[in-house]
Amino acid sequence: MMEVLSRYWNWFVATSIKPYHDEITVLFALVIAVFAGALVVLAFRQSKDARILQRAYVNVRPAGIHALGGRDEAVAHVEVCNAGNLPATMVKWFIKHDFSSHADWFAGEIDIRFVAGSGHVLAPHAQMTQESAPIAVGPEALRKQNGRYLYIWGAVTYRDGFGERRSTTFCHRYDCANAPENLCQGTVAMSAIAARDHASGNRTN
Repeated sequence: MMEVLSRYWNWFVATSIKPYHDEITVLFALVIAVFAGALVVLAFRQSKDARILQRAYVNVRPAGIHALGGRDEAVAHVEVCNAGNLPATMVKWFIKHDFSSHADWFAGEIDIRFVAGSGHVLAPHAQMTQESAPIAVGPEALRKQNGRYLYIWGAVTYRDGFGERRSTTFCHRYDCANAPENLCQGTVAMSAIAARDHASGNRTN
């Protein structure tokens, strides 16, 4: 039996392999090249997926409007939060405000070049509170009135843990109908619960 199998194998090699030795070699080389290319693509995708899962993600949440003690002014607070798994570095920001009688006020393209500061580090799942420039409090400024809105808007830029520069722009809308009748200094003028992410101005990159 073994002798028959040996003869058959020798016949198969002589008639089917040796005449096509070069072609078979090229075919195997192509198979190996394709396999190697597939491994490279897979490694690249895994690296990209790892970056997506691990990088820093910074968002900005409203944290209320607070009246300043001893002055006829208030400030808007925001929470700058890192929802990612790596530290956000070189964190810079700016915060501005506008009053409007329009609930659909257009924030436009917020220019991230206005960010300032030396750059902070924000640990994963950490947050820091920042405040705006003073907001006037008075008969023609922050007051209880239906159909009047206070918009808090701005931008944050940062490095995502892999050296990529990222940005987040934000725009929060406060309905001044939620302001107290008599605003007392040193108190919360409007809670963050009253804030809404506005229809325009919120973007991440």
